[in-house]
Amino acid sequence: MTVFENLLVLLLLVAISSFFSVSEIALAASRKLKLRFMASEGDLNAEKVLLLQEQPGNFFTVVQIGLNAVAILGGILGEAAFTPFLTELLHTFFTGAWIEKTAFFMSFFVVTSLFILFADLMPKRLAMIAPERIAVAVVAPMV
Repeated sequence: MTVFENLLVLLLLVAISSFFSVSEIALAASRKLKLRFMASEGDLNAEKVLLLQEQPGNFFTVVQIGLNAVAILGGILGEAAFTPFLTELLHTFFTGAWIEKTAFFMSFFVVTSLFILFADLMPKRLAMIAPERIAVAVVAPMV
């Protein structure tokens, strides 16, 4: 795969991980009273969220497995995408046996930062702003 293709796949993995993160927090933070009101207004997805909140164990297990699998795959692809590029970049300025290891650690830092910021912190913060609205939006693909 080319660097561009690896980056596209990495962005897709970040988006998938973001979806899992936002789903997890939205379900956990949704208030039952508000969901019941939405369900009484005819929102079928609000009813699904309420049912899922009654027994969330399997849901959270699937979310955690999904998050971990995507993060591991992201690390593998991210390292493959960034390390060769960073190795070449470092070779233009420096020489030495340490360059490949440094490029690997830089790749690790970039990929980890991308996942922490865009697949964990930001989605969870967004889910906390309007958890019920997000929970009813994401419940269908999650059940």
